[in-house]
Amino acid sequence: MSWRLWLVAVMLMVGTGFAEPRRQVGRVGDVPVYADQITGQTATERADSARALFTRQALADWYAGNAAATALSDDERRMLIAQIEAYAACSGNGYTLPTDPAWREAALQMLGGNAKVQKRLYDQFGGGRLLFQQAGVEAFDATRRLLEQREREGAFTFTDPAVRALAYDYWTRDHGAFLISDPAKIARALDVRSAIATCPPA
Repeated sequence: MSWRLWLVAVMLMVGTGFAEPRRQVGRVGDVPVYADQITGQTATERADSARALFTRQALADWYAGNAAATALSDDERRMLIAQIEAYAACSGNGYTLPTDPAWREAALQMLGGNAKVQKRLYDQFGGGRLLFQQAGVEAFDATRRLLEQREREGAFTFTDPAVRALAYDYWTRDHGAFLISDPAKIARALDVRSAIATCPPA
């Protein structure tokens, strides 16, 4: 067989399913996860990609299941509104909440709701450290415990230990000063009022 015929034969085999099979590294529910789905140029990007592939649905399910319990109460809404108005007055920033009821509720839930969600997660899964993020604090250690529980229950599984380590890398890498372990700071951060600035006493 000439090299041209050999090349054509190889191309035909690849085109008809004789290519090297994808390497499965785990499952999310009943859906296989393959090594080539983990993307990124750096080690951190690849770790974040693996974490998202395996853990996103488990976290989304927990948040959905706890949405009613973490919605702001009427008292919490009034408290946040009063705090926002007080800060607008003393700082001169002129901020006002949206007048449209749906947008107003969304703004209040965004401002105070994250702390309430994270506190529930923190309380349910053994406390631990918080991680400061731009959108607010995250129940860092509790989130890992939630995911480990969901893994034991079969929500996601790994067939490659290196990929499992990659998916959990977020909880083993150094986050430096963004990790909060002081109990007093944790209590303040998990208060629904924590997202609203206050003016210093006169």
